[in-house]
Amino acid sequence: MTERTRSGEDFLHTRLGKPQELLGVTSSWTRDQYLELVVTGSFPEVVGMANQNSRRRWFAGYLRTIIERDIREFADIRHAQALPRLTSMIAARAGSSFIASDVGNGLSLSGETVSNYLRYLETVFLVASAPAWSTNLVSRLTKAPKVFLTDSGLAANLGNTDADSLRRPGQRALGSLVETFVFAELLKLKSLTCDAFEIMHYRDRDGREVDFILETPDGRIYAIEVKASASPHSDDARHLTWLRDKLGSRFTAGIVLHLGAKGLSYGDRILSLPLSALWGHATVPNEEG
Repeated sequence: MTERTRSGEDFLHTRLGKPQELLGVTSSWTRDQYLELVVTGSFPEVVGMANQNSRRRWFAGYLRTIIERDIREFADIRHAQALPRLTSMIAARAGSSFIASDVGNGLSLSGETVSNYLRYLETVFLVASAPAWSTNLVSRLTKAPKVFLTDSGLAANLGNTDADSLRRPGQRALGSLVETFVFAELLKLKSLTCDAFEIMHYRDRDGREVDFILETPDGRIYAIEVKASASPHSDDARHLTWLRDKLGSRFTAGIVLHLGAKGLSYGDRILSLPLSALWGHATVPNEEG
């Protein structure tokens, strides 16, 4: 969103590094605007399309080009028909642990083949992974990565999901699509930030999980939970609080990102913030007013 809002916001350096400064700001972004962002994605060709059918045709052509031209230039694909299905499965399973053998069972492919195809999709930047974060302070960790498409608009299209369908109560795709959107934004911010950081996730066998762990080279930790709700609750931060208490001074900030308008403090270094905090709450110039 920094490219659309022209905010040039270095979220990690200027925002998360000073979490107390993020309170007291009311975002002008509405839940409906967030849903439109999520299903549109960030491809410039799609952003300007108001017609959903036009978007679907563009995404279909884009995916076909990636698979039939770009990947075939460097890889021998024996099961080419499985690549679109694998891409759709990644979109649907975003936010869940990616276990190649389990995914392969659904595609009638071996886990090794799925792992190879995943590397091909990563090579053309269609997907990216958030590896499991580990620390010697915690045991019983799960080691499987989370895998996301790099554009939430493509993920929504593969799931035949539009903003209207996401507005319906109980829409199961909402959480995974919002998490996909946040992951894509973090990838962009990683390329802009003054401080290098890795994007990982945390999950253990005791049921605790944190959607994203950002770790800098000097060991500072920023933890992010993503909630597809406009009304976050302090209980949404319970795993951030647990992680803060485990890590002590290494834990710089814990953020619950949500679709509401206001930021709140949940105690020492734990905040809930509107999703637009990722781009400094800036608006898109041609949508202002």
